Amino acid sequence: MEPSSRISEHIDHKTARSICDEVGDRLQQDLTLEASPLPPYLERLVDELRKQERRLIDGVESWRYR
Repeated sequence: MEPSSRISEHIDHKTARSICDEVGDRLQQDLTLEASPLPPYLERLVDELRKQERRLIDGVESWRYR
């Protein structure tokens, strides 16, 4: 892979950014399709984190409107 200084000699920053974004989008789509579901134990932990986050957000929002 070429250092970024050499790449900039060939394409402008906007084009390079667009290419990087497109590659990232495609990788994300491909990896999402291949991802296996979380094991049940990890799924429960993620659910618990979501519940705690909602409680925290609800607590902050109710405090703001007092």
